Amino acid sequence: MVQRVDVSGKQGYPLFLGAELGELGSHLQNTYGQDGHYLLISNTTVAKHYAEKLSQGCHGLKLDQIIVPDGEEEKSLERISTLTEHALDLSADRDTIVLALGGGVIGDLAGFFASIFMRGIRYIHIPTTLLSQIDSSIGGKVAVNHPSGKNILGSFHMPQAVWTDFTTLQTLPWKEMRNGLAETIKHTLVAEPDLFEFIDDHADDIKGRNDKILKEMALRSLAVKVKIVSEDEREKGIRMLLNLGHSFGHALETEEDYKGITHGEGVSIGVAAAVFLAKGRDLMTGKQMERTLDLLRRLDLPTTVTGHDPHVLLQHMAADKKNKAGHKILILPVGIGKSTIVKDCSDEEILRAWESVIR
Repeated sequence: MVQRVDVSGKQGYPLFLGAELGELGSHLQNTYGQDGHYLLISNTTVAKHYAEKLSQGCHGLKLDQIIVPDGEEEKSLERISTLTEHALDLSADRDTIVLALGGGVIGDLAGFFASIFMRGIRYIHIPTTLLSQIDSSIGGKVAVNHPSGKNILGSFHMPQAVWTDFTTLQTLPWKEMRNGLAETIKHTLVAEPDLFEFIDDHADDIKGRNDKILKEMALRSLAVKVKIVSEDEREKGIRMLLNLGHSFGHALETEEDYKGITHGEGVSIGVAAAVFLAKGRDLMTGKQMERTLDLLRRLDLPTTVTGHDPHVLLQHMAADKKNKAGHKILILPVGIGKSTIVKDCSDEEILRAWESVIR
């Protein structure tokens, strides 16, 4: 049964949860008519599993495909340039609607392309990973990376809709599942202590890929994202809390040139660094810190990293988008289930946090 959840705001849009990929074509015809042009953008891994199923459901519609290689490094201006050339070859115009089929990388890449192609065209998110279903497909943040920092070049461009088929998780490798679990645990620390307890109680079921437990977890996790982005569409206040762990994690991804550590692994290590920093500021007790680290580890998520210089990582953090007037702004947990924006962290404190997670 399809569940509809609406993201509110100046540019609100619906999430269709539990919607089958093969039914998207009917939605497109009912919403936009028979004569539209659709541009499916996906990567080699996802397209192998799902592009044909989606295309068959769009029978009778004008649907073209652009398939790009898999990998975070594809989020680049070079790939945007190539997409532009392909789109023009396929006669894309201002009325074309982009269908972004894939995880966070495709959502960011295809969404950013849609935001700038001919000054902006419409797009629909079709998230296929846990991370994209509970986090990155919601909120309209789209971007590509730059050698100076992750997601430095981007915009807010709200989708027309998010079409989520949870059955795509059945083909998702455990490593990719972990990326989403890191974001889910982040959501629990930001605003959902009951979900933290649920995950703690059902960690074995989650690792065993229990469909019922995974779906409940996903629905409760994405509800956190929906509530926050509905209140703060353009990240002027409370939405900044969703960056818990990301200032640290993005620094790691940048240092490894987006080819080493995954986004979820970076977030997990970033959360670990943040809880150490929070403990040092008496925002968390020792028990709360250890419970958080233990839950990350039980889900096979890393809490340490090797082979990095904390001073180099600190330099990467200077490019973080939350920073203001040269001051590093961090999100830190306050216990389990609440977080706060901290504007006065010294470089010494941040270095100590890095040293706590570097082996």
